[in-house]
Amino acid sequence: MTSAPSSDVVDRAFELMGTHIRILVGQPSSLEAGNPEEAADRVQAFLGIYNETMSRFRPDSELTKLNADEREEVPASPLMCSAISAALAAAEQSEGLVDPTLLSELEAAGYREHWTSEHRVELREALAAYRPTPAPAEVAQASRWREISVDEEAGLIRRPAGVRIDTGGTGKGHAADLAGELLAGFETWAVDCGGDVKIGGNSGVEREVQVLGPFEDGQIETITVRGGAVATSGLSSRIWRDEQGNSAHHLINPASGKPAFTGLVAATAAAPTAVEAETLAKVALLKGPGAAPSVLARFGGITVAEDGTVERIGQLEAAPRVRITLPPTNSTKGN
Repeated sequence: MTSAPSSDVVDRAFELMGTHIRILVGQPSSLEAGNPEEAADRVQAFLGIYNETMSRFRPDSELTKLNADEREEVPASPLMCSAISAALAAAEQSEGLVDPTLLSELEAAGYREHWTSEHRVELREALAAYRPTPAPAEVAQASRWREISVDEEAGLIRRPAGVRIDTGGTGKGHAADLAGELLAGFETWAVDCGGDVKIGGNSGVEREVQVLGPFEDGQIETITVRGGAVATSGLSSRIWRDEQGNSAHHLINPASGKPAFTGLVAATAAAPTAVEAETLAKVALLKGPGAAPSVLARFGGITVAEDGTVERIGQLEAAPRVRITLPPTNSTKGN
């Protein structure tokens, strides 16, 4: 996620949500902020609750129960309401490209169980296998996400029976944003939820976020962040061969219901919040190399094409355009 922290920073890493989590907490700005270790404990405990609530792979999670509920109006916890509101905001921002109602399509592509590295194949191998000719993704004609509404005051989710919700497109960013709220009052802090990185702190210190890309030879791109978020969306972290031997991954083209192959294999976005950064990264990747620069221009970003070409965009464009290959990592995600 970042350059090595100093010795007075709590640095905690663990596995959760099917990915790598890292929490960095610096010194408190005041006595009221408390102890950095205890703050890291609070963040870790919250992320555990988030996973228990929102995982679609847990039969006892609130999300699983919501998707199985035949009622059109279902009581929901404040956390569930917040998570689904974030998913709908991303759908609105992306005009439907980041669609939280594609769970059936995701399962049909082969993503039916909790992800482990055993499922993964190397990106170059997958790209060499059969896949469609690269083309930009498009929104679905039936925008089912528009039929979902959240009443946070009443604690209700409304959607037509049979419309199932997957918050995987925004969940890790949403979790990172909420976790950051628990760290107010500290000089420096960062929360990395599988590559959705939220950074803040009262000191205003800049941090270097190291973006490791989708290929295999260890190159790194760096983004400097004082406060805000960085997120990477890419094919490499969750790509596999389906039962027919075709390449498949977790980023679905809403129009076709199939994995999207657009000519880009990774996109990184900076933004004020992790949910927004994650959304911009996904939209850039789904729209492909032709439209990605305009998507990422406001806050800056990085794209990696199938042939390894790396392009820095917007506020990050001062670095030269280069062609390198980058290895997969859990610390910058392919979400």
